[in-house]
Amino acid sequence: MFFKKYLGKCLNLDKQPGMCAKEPMTADGIVRLSKIEVYPQHLEEYMKYATEVGEVSLRTEPGVLTMYAVSEKENPCKVTILETYASRESYEKHIASEHFRKYKQGTLHMVKSLVLADQTPLNPENRINNFIQ
Repeated sequence: MFFKKYLGKCLNLDKQPGMCAKEPMTADGIVRLSKIEVYPQHLEEYMKYATEVGEVSLRTEPGVLTMYAVSEKENPCKVTILETYASRESYEKHIASEHFRKYKQGTLHMVKSLVLADQTPLNPENRINNFIQ
């Protein structure tokens, strides 16, 4: 309990502008690569939705540890998002959140393909400190 309560403060996550303190990764935590291909005519609008849901999730959800989106330079319609969640429960809360439902419903027609690829960290001691300024 002590560790969980103060982890965010030890990592200075409570001092990041507009960021909530983060929960520690648990044994059932999730590390995932979401691989998304967006129809070209919807790319700009999709990026707005993806940026918004990532930012709101990081700022407001203690169990959302990482939400880092990139697109391929040669094919910007191919987007990959590194997502980490402190626990299965954190993930379930995330996908039930209003901001995630808005993203999902708003982008359904924009997405050509989606692959959710769960990952196994090679070095579980190595963590990403993902925050938005």
